[in-house]
Amino acid sequence: MKKIIFALTYVFAISFNILANQPVKPRVIAMTDGEVDDRCSMVRFLLYTNDMNLEAIIQSNSAYQPKGWSSEKWIEQQIDAYEQVYQNLKTHDSAYPSPDFIRSKLLIGDEDTTHVVGDYNSPARIPGLEPVIDPANWADTPGSDKIVEILLEDDPRLVYIQAWGGGNTAARAFYKLKTQYPDDYKRAVSKVVMYNIWYQDGAGNYIEKYHPEVTMLLSHYFSGTWDYGSQRYTKHFVADYLHKNHGPLAALYSQDYISEGDSPAFLYILGNGLRGYENPTWGGWGGRFYKVDGFENVYRDLDKGSFLRWIEYANRDFEARLKWCVTDKYEDANHKPNIKIVGELDRTVKSGELVEIEAEITDPDPVDLDALWEKWGPSSIQRGYDKSILPALAARLPKFSPLWWQYVEAGSYQGNIKLSDPAQNKIQFVAPQVNNPETIHLILEAKDAGSPGLTAFSRVIITVLPNN
Repeated sequence: MKKIIFALTYVFAISFNILANQPVKPRVIAMTDGEVDDRCSMVRFLLYTNDMNLEAIIQSNSAYQPKGWSSEKWIEQQIDAYEQVYQNLKTHDSAYPSPDFIRSKLLIGDEDTTHVVGDYNSPARIPGLEPVIDPANWADTPGSDKIVEILLEDDPRLVYIQAWGGGNTAARAFYKLKTQYPDDYKRAVSKVVMYNIWYQDGAGNYIEKYHPEVTMLLSHYFSGTWDYGSQRYTKHFVADYLHKNHGPLAALYSQDYISEGDSPAFLYILGNGLRGYENPTWGGWGGRFYKVDGFENVYRDLDKGSFLRWIEYANRDFEARLKWCVTDKYEDANHKPNIKIVGELDRTVKSGELVEIEAEITDPDPVDLDALWEKWGPSSIQRGYDKSILPALAARLPKFSPLWWQYVEAGSYQGNIKLSDPAQNKIQFVAPQVNNPETIHLILEAKDAGSPGLTAFSRVIITVLPNN
């Protein structure tokens, strides 16, 4: 198992400049069946297009939405609304793509109802079932041809295909690559990491069997964490931060509570410092996965907990971006701190060695006095102070709070590491005694004092070798 994990680390690192301490924005193709929660996810997705290389948005279908919804022009409406807040978004991050660029990436995929296998109650959702579709005689679509075009490019970077609905459009593309481009086929499909929100049609099992070079991530636990009604007590969030005075894009959020069963597919690829998309077993905002027995490249998510631990961070970050939509000055909104690890993110040491890791943390924002008073005002008033104390309070309190912790589940070493002072920028620990190479995942989080409080992350992976 360790050999497999190390090999995967190498392969996925192609899309990550580890030594430079900087994530390379992932190449993303999102396929959506247009269900209500897809439309909510798309609002959030558009606000994160600055953090990805968007290759395509493909409208397709699924067992739940067999006809698809491209005829309603719902994505076009969202992009039009994005255009109205685009200049404000650019104020907060110049990397936001133009509305016309996003429009140029919008395509129609497979919406043929006869290509959907399974019914509303029991679509094929698990690995290892015998395939029941054959895309050989299906017609090409603009969406499937775009996937073929992208994968044939002379670009070694991974391509993250997200199946928010069914995967039949991708199935047709892979078939075409295999039969019409045999010399390029393996190179092309080996670049694919496909995140599936369930197998919502017959494509999942077909791809497993006939295109085993594709890395398949199968999520079941989006249900119970991100889908309809799973996040309790979120009506006020939607009312206050989406439907009330946060611009035309936010207003198109089609539910009155958080309802985004497809969001984990793109939360998985965000360059938020957790590096989760480098390896499915490492974990991040899009869950943590295990390798399915009998397959080289098929993974399933572990449990609800691997999603739930990150939800508050993700929603606070979303809240901040919603404010960017209606804030035309950089200094009037909050932005997360920046973390730079001194040295490499991946390190190899020997048992008994003293390990020291140092981080440089900066915050791009001035002190938010209103947020400071919101937090400390009640206790200050009890002690007889009023807002005149704020300048002194701001000078005394740090702008951000660092905290190191060991992500035990993600590493192969299951013991607990004693960190010298986890609430500081710099930590030390003694590498444990091991009999075989073991990995230790350490996470640095830095939460700022703004409103909403935003947290930046960085992951350092230590490989510990035995002394002998």
